[in-house]
Amino acid sequence: MPNYELDITFDSAGLDALSASGQRVTIVKQSSGAKQTAWITFTPQLANAITWTEQYSVYSSTTNAQSGAKIITSSEATAIGGSSYTLNTSGYFDAGVAGKAGPTQYQIINGDPDLTIGTTAMVTAGLVQGASVNGTTVSSPMCAAGVLYNQTALFTPIETIMVYTSSYADNGIVISQVAGNALTVQYTTNNKASIAYNDQNNQFILAS
Repeated sequence: MPNYELDITFDSAGLDALSASGQRVTIVKQSSGAKQTAWITFTPQLANAITWTEQYSVYSSTTNAQSGAKIITSSEATAIGGSSYTLNTSGYFDAGVAGKAGPTQYQIINGDPDLTIGTTAMVTAGLVQGASVNGTTVSSPMCAAGVLYNQTALFTPIETIMVYTSSYADNGIVISQVAGNALTVQYTTNNKASIAYNDQNNQFILAS
């Protein structure tokens, strides 16, 4: 499983600006088939290192995936790409069945009619991914989709992240849209990227 790293540098003026505005670093990871979440949010220091491994878990939740909601997972299971995971009538995931999706895809089937969001038999589901942020381990949903009872959802995570500052105070919050000045970082040829915060324009730039 590949390992990835993002190094972020600030100067003192940038840290002061974020502190005064009550903003934090927000990292969003792309995944097709679902709404985006604030995967990682943290209060930065001058030098920051974020690392993660391409390893995911599937999750289910009865949190309504509306903008601003923090997803609270009720069941999680370590997942393998290409497999399908059925949420059973006990509210837990059965063992994965291989070969049901593409090698980089993860399938979730909602097989529990008793789990509801409001009055509708459905769950919020998606992928959870862990990371290390300046030495502290975090793990949170990186995407969210509503899945009705007896329906299937397919998730395809992509090693592309978007980095910006926001007032989001926690990980796993559903977002309606990414800030227009977010910096997109693609891990297509390298597993490590370095960026810096430009406090003149209040946005991130690729480090030279």
